[in-house]
Amino acid sequence: MTILALETATDVCGAALLDDTAVVAEAHLRRPRVHSARLTPLVEDVLAHAERAPDALDAVAVSMGPGSYTGLRIGVSTAKGWARATEAALIGVPTLEAYAAQLRPVTRPGDVACALLDARRDEVYAGAFRRVDDGMEPHAETTALPVDALPDWLGPVEGRLWALGDGAEKSRSALEAAAPSLTVLPPDEVAPSAAWVGRRGRARLDRRGPDDLSSFEPLYVKDVHATPAPSPFA
Repeated sequence: MTILALETATDVCGAALLDDTAVVAEAHLRRPRVHSARLTPLVEDVLAHAERAPDALDAVAVSMGPGSYTGLRIGVSTAKGWARATEAALIGVPTLEAYAAQLRPVTRPGDVACALLDARRDEVYAGAFRRVDDGMEPHAETTALPVDALPDWLGPVEGRLWALGDGAEKSRSALEAAAPSLTVLPPDEVAPSAAWVGRRGRARLDRRGPDDLSSFEPLYVKDVHATPAPSPFA
């Protein structure tokens, strides 16, 4: 199965092409506010380097949130466009699930990977996944919450707690209170990856089938709060 995967939930803008779970080509930019201009060229570059035509796509997987509202809208609309144009299946992949899955090769059964994105003020988007023999399974439900509420949300951790994402460092003190064995990974060392969106997308497609193209929406987790621009006549 040929899968195009997109990651736009954070400052990372990425695209990858996979044959099942094997990465054929991928490209990422780590720059804010470039997604609308750069995502489609990245997709075209990835297809060109992989020497695949768009009609070879069987599925399009997209990081569906939580994360940047603007980034998610750009990623989901782009994924829908490619899926509709190529008649490929659409697969939404929870952003924090794909992010935490990157730690599967380095964790042991009982360890928990906690992906944390900065949600401004004193809040984070958080998702926790426990390492089991055959992969990762949910440990605590993905949500948005204040940093000081993390220990109660996380609950007991049997093994080592791994924290990654741009919200991990500001959550360090709260997580140390929840787990005696803690490793915090800097976001510039382990960043969100389109390739892992594709890998998790393949697993989700096998488990639950494709998403409905017309009704699919990003997973925002919390309401959008837009601040009105000040009136020039005030």
